[in-house]
Amino acid sequence: MAAKRVTLESPVTAVYGIGAAAKERLEKLEIYTVYDLITFLPRRYNDWSQVGKIADCREDGELSFYATVATTPNVNLRSRVKPLSFYVSDGIRRVKLMFFNSPYLMNKFVPGDKCFVHGKVSKFNGGLQLVNPYIEKADKVDDNELIKPVYHLTAGITTAQLTRWIKTALDLCAKDLQNCIPEDIVKANGFDSPEVCYRKVHFPSTLEEADKARRQIAYEELILLGVGMKLKKGNTTEEKAEVVIPGTALPEEVKETWKQIVSNLGFELTADQKKAIRQIQSDLMSSKPMNRLVQGDVGSGKTAVAILAMSMTALMGKQAVLLAPTSVLAKQHYNTAVNLLKDSPVNVALLLGKTPAAIKKELKEQMADGTASVIIGTHALLTDDVSFKDLALVIADEQHRFGVKQREKLLLQNNSDGTVNSVHNLVMTATPIPRTLAMVIYGDMDTTIIRQKPVGRKPIKTYFSSSKDDNSIFESIRAELKSGQQVYIVCAKISEDEYEVMDDDIVGEDDDTKITSVIEMKEILNKKKITKEYPAAVLYGSMPEKTKLAAMQQFLDGDIKILISTTVIEVGVDNPNANLMVVMDADRFGLSTLHQLRGRIGRGQNQAYCLLVSESKSETALSRMRMMCESTDGFELAQKDLELRGPGDFFGTRQHGIPTLRAANLYTDLGIAADATSAVNKVFEQGGEEAQRLEGAIKSMFELRFGGKMEVL
Repeated sequence: MAAKRVTLESPVTAVYGIGAAAKERLEKLEIYTVYDLITFLPRRYNDWSQVGKIADCREDGELSFYATVATTPNVNLRSRVKPLSFYVSDGIRRVKLMFFNSPYLMNKFVPGDKCFVHGKVSKFNGGLQLVNPYIEKADKVDDNELIKPVYHLTAGITTAQLTRWIKTALDLCAKDLQNCIPEDIVKANGFDSPEVCYRKVHFPSTLEEADKARRQIAYEELILLGVGMKLKKGNTTEEKAEVVIPGTALPEEVKETWKQIVSNLGFELTADQKKAIRQIQSDLMSSKPMNRLVQGDVGSGKTAVAILAMSMTALMGKQAVLLAPTSVLAKQHYNTAVNLLKDSPVNVALLLGKTPAAIKKELKEQMADGTASVIIGTHALLTDDVSFKDLALVIADEQHRFGVKQREKLLLQNNSDGTVNSVHNLVMTATPIPRTLAMVIYGDMDTTIIRQKPVGRKPIKTYFSSSKDDNSIFESIRAELKSGQQVYIVCAKISEDEYEVMDDDIVGEDDDTKITSVIEMKEILNKKKITKEYPAAVLYGSMPEKTKLAAMQQFLDGDIKILISTTVIEVGVDNPNANLMVVMDADRFGLSTLHQLRGRIGRGQNQAYCLLVSESKSETALSRMRMMCESTDGFELAQKDLELRGPGDFFGTRQHGIPTLRAANLYTDLGIAADATSAVNKVFEQGGEEAQRLEGAIKSMFELRFGGKMEVL
């Protein structure tokens, strides 16, 4: 029987040498298929192509050279680590090579063997040597392959293994890669076929060749991102939604109730909030389904806009749903809605996963018969036994927390005549995204930006401490508590052995630094006798739901003065009396998380302070600390974060359901995104064979690159 052909869709185990253990390790790098392996790009390159002489050796410098093995490899048996060493010579000078944990070299090299060596030069006992350099017999070295790729690795996977597997994968099915870039862009830029391009990015002969190949892949990636989702959706059936607000004059009682609801806010809406509400009202007056993204920096008042949108829907006799990512946030939204809608005929319902069965049954009946018209909840609202009488508006708070299929259950309903009934869709996010990028991520969604903070809010003052033993940290905590305020303390670990989920690219950046856990922090406060006078509680994601809600409520009520928490408070917890936040091991969090955390304070009229504590010496981490101290503008920080990170994830794009980008730099390549997407759309408008080829290629490659890994509507 003929062997099954390996394709781009084949699992990585189809590549010779990848077994079950290696498969598990590769999955940690988000490599599942042969295509994932081929498109797993180097993060940088080592240039070994500048070949010199042994006489060029300088302490702490790197050097590549050809030489001859001058002495027999010898193991120092007197040393505990038993290093292997020998000398090599280029005919003029000689230098010692020292190897640890490399016994196989004993029989690989003998005097007279020609070899290629690359390594870092160090000084030992007055002489120069190279420790654990790369060494290979000269006849096995190709001068055109001295640009060495460097990949992100995981435990148990080496660069040698990865490059071998990638080469095998390219040989097996690189010809199946399809070109997703319009021919005129290919010609104008001198791009290669996808097969040649991926070979060059993994095995370049020059750094310039690698850069050009990466640029071509960035074009491809941004086309897939900007066009692929629309093609994947491919819904040509016209969707219609109910007109919620009629074009005619509203009844007087509705106008009066609306005025009362707005007055219950207790503050004047900002110009940005008023603009957002006008845009939502306009959308609700149309039968075209609203598809709007409300982008608002932390503390800008998105929740008020969302509740007002639900209120206007309910006043018109329809139902509105708000999906919150956590029970803590859902409960908070519910309290806000109840306060705004008091003394109105609108019935507000809260449905959580932990809602008692009897109450849950009653709430579901109220949703089904229309008694409940403003409905707030978590994933519990997405179960099959939840139905609505007249659902007209769905709001997702931080939509990346909900799968596409889950949301579609609420958003779309297929009719027997082939038409599709849709509801109006509003998405809220606190992650500021540059406008061009928002267009790439969200496609045809209308975007509303809320930048202004409510009147009276003072900018949060942020400071940095490079020592956990700095006594001023605890003096600040005492002073804040003594003034009647409350305090957040955020930690990167729950206990000695348990992490909360954090930014994948941040954790472990500085592994030598000991991390202070939530449990340890409470013990420190106990020893300093702070908790003797001011009660403290802990909060983290894996706590029982009831315990979490109880701790949060006690903090909001003022019974607890200090909340020691993981990032579970990042999304939406609102306590105007908490105006000091201390973030321990702040280097362990990305800018997005730090900015979201800081947004939990300064929500009242008092001056708020954020103290970032980190003993890291990493320049990247210290850059993040500086940025946080210099700016409280989320949009400005998003732009700086793009510059700092370069290719890959930035300011929460992974949170928005987009896998890490491998070639595109979302700061420098936004122009490419616009140009590439525009070029593709132009080909589609012209039609013909090229349009058909391009559409098929993009659909096929999108499915391989993003399909099943991306949760964006």
